[in-house]
Amino acid sequence: MVAGSPGAARRPVTPWPGRRQLRDHRSLPRGLSVIGRVGVVLRDPHPWRDAVGIVTAAESCGYEAVFVPEIEAREAFATLTGFAAATSTIRLGTGVVTVQSRTPTVTAMGAATVHDVSGGRCVVGIGSGSGRGAAGLASSGDDSPGPLAVVEEYARVVKSALAGDRVESELFGVRGFHLGLDFGERPRPGVWLAALGERMVSLAGRLADGVLLNWCTPERVAAARRTLAEAAERAGRDPAEVTVAVYARGALEVDEAAALAGLRAMTGMYASFPAYGRQFAAMGYANEAAAAAAAHRDGRPGDVPDALVRALTVTGGRAEAVARFRAFHEAGADLVLWYPVAAGDDPLGSVRATVLAAAPAPAG
Repeated sequence: MVAGSPGAARRPVTPWPGRRQLRDHRSLPRGLSVIGRVGVVLRDPHPWRDAVGIVTAAESCGYEAVFVPEIEAREAFATLTGFAAATSTIRLGTGVVTVQSRTPTVTAMGAATVHDVSGGRCVVGIGSGSGRGAAGLASSGDDSPGPLAVVEEYARVVKSALAGDRVESELFGVRGFHLGLDFGERPRPGVWLAALGERMVSLAGRLADGVLLNWCTPERVAAARRTLAEAAERAGRDPAEVTVAVYARGALEVDEAAALAGLRAMTGMYASFPAYGRQFAAMGYANEAAAAAAAHRDGRPGDVPDALVRALTVTGGRAEAVARFRAFHEAGADLVLWYPVAAGDDPLGSVRATVLAAAPAPAG
């Protein structure tokens, strides 16, 4: 159960700028009319000074957001707080933190801290992860809730806490939690959900402020957009108020063979995860996904099928990136999150080159 304090639920979410303009690229500012709205993702644990340099360059080149996955290196909220100190306009998102990694109240406090330090620029992306996760703190046995129910309750607690509600949750053992930070006149941070399957996309439509799609073709984005819109409407929500974001991986301005080597390795790794393997199959790449998973398990990344890699990632230069971004936007994505994959003998240099090559407002 989530209990609210009077008036707290009326606190609006941080709006995504110009969301309603996205259906007509002619109305966007110069430099965005061709490429659409784009953020950047930083996965690799580059030296801190270099990571900050990439983020500040991204901000100056028109990227609207930086999202930080939380995998095996830096903790997401501390990283975003550091980026906040070096920037002034770029949005700061977790992409994503999972329900396994921390309780929902700690996630709310982390997001609130970034939001406070940055002057209201935080977006908190939440994912299910794998295993029983944080729900194991409060439940066990055969009647434990499934992943969808866990994510729903987790997101509800985070969203309500950030709205200023006094929160209770039997599942997570939360008793009367109330976030002490006050955002003043600033809207609360947005709460976005990472989603692969239709049920999680529908949950985002019912509950969240945005959805993070991953490893998609444009056709998959279009289908997810329809699913989300239907779920939002059934819940009495305006679908236009739910941001649809999609990750787009690529390696630009490097030797094609080197770029494909890096992208094959990452594609094979994800194909080996059952949930992603199922998504690849649902998009029409069942045989390729099975071959990619086997290649990853056997230590043969060079055998990951080119057809799968090229369908899901981008090589070449700016023209190829712009074409993929346009395809995603036309399919219904509000925001493309450009995800540089390190390639070749200079991983940091390749990431920097990939970010700059696809920038909404390139230097010069």
